[in-house]
Amino acid sequence: MGSPLAERLTRPCLPALDGLRAVAVGVVIAYHLGLPIPGDLGVTGFFVLSGFLITRLLLAELDATGGIDLGRFYLRRSARIFPAYFAFLAGSALLDAVRGEPWPGQLLLAGALYAVNYYNAFHGHEGPIAHAWSLAVEEQFYLLWPLGLLLLWRLPRHWIGPALGALVLGSMAWRTWCFLGLGVGPQYVYNAFETRMDALALGCLLAVLLVRDRWCRVAERLARRTWWPLLTVALVGISRGLGSRAYHYAVGFTVDAALLALLLTQLLVLAGRPGWTWLDWEPVRWLGRISYPLYLWHLLGTGLGRHLPGPVWLQALAGILVSVALAAGSWYLIERPVLRLRAPAPALVPKPQPQPG
Repeated sequence: MGSPLAERLTRPCLPALDGLRAVAVGVVIAYHLGLPIPGDLGVTGFFVLSGFLITRLLLAELDATGGIDLGRFYLRRSARIFPAYFAFLAGSALLDAVRGEPWPGQLLLAGALYAVNYYNAFHGHEGPIAHAWSLAVEEQFYLLWPLGLLLLWRLPRHWIGPALGALVLGSMAWRTWCFLGLGVGPQYVYNAFETRMDALALGCLLAVLLVRDRWCRVAERLARRTWWPLLTVALVGISRGLGSRAYHYAVGFTVDAALLALLLTQLLVLAGRPGWTWLDWEPVRWLGRISYPLYLWHLLGTGLGRHLPGPVWLQALAGILVSVALAAGSWYLIERPVLRLRAPAPALVPKPQPQPG
């Protein structure tokens, strides 16, 4: 008999994930409001989630058809990502031009080509769309990973997990060598795809492992107590908060991502249990659904809040409300209408594999 988690993972929609998106974007916003919280943990959480969800969909298609319809995949990703992103890009550039602060041509080009991560790597993490570096990393992942998975699919199935593990370790080793051996600055190792892809690869690895019933049972043992995710969160805080600068820019990113992958696993198991039902409350899920435009627009929203009179807490609250309003406008006026027009996704979920292959 299959494990409860294996059965849950056969559902098209997984519980708690929208709530986790809301938490991730909340961490980023809290950081930009000046709270003493590491905002990059929210971004790393998004990377792990993206790797997990995209790989889950691709594995389901491979199981069902033996291949990946690359045209459909790229079309669906474009329909999901491009309209909101380019509306944000155009709106931000126009607003700055009206204010007499036009963007340099290099920044415009980097934004249009999803290369803000490399723009930041060489020009510094400043400017009105500096936070779009993470979207560039994800877009580069979407471009490359389906092709990479097709290549890995030619290997014996039990080699795919170790191959992804090697990719994680390779990215960590390269980042460590760049920072500690070559003296590459933190702005490069923080932003570049090849130095941050370990978090995405860990999400991919999690999706590959949880296809197998035995790994689902391991996951259930890692979530036997409802309070164990709090221990994982504490470990994330220790790793991110107490490690040295050398640790952080070398192996720390990978450790943080691995702990966040563990947290994701635990919450997949514990979804709906007492103490974690709030992740599936409708207001939290709604914030998770608009987390993408909320990430896009939050710097503008919080910036406007700071220009209002009143105490700091009131400015922060106003900034959050403005950010949510901008994100809701993007979701209801741009994203959702486009999503209704795109081709429906095939109703596929990964098949559990109780026996090692």
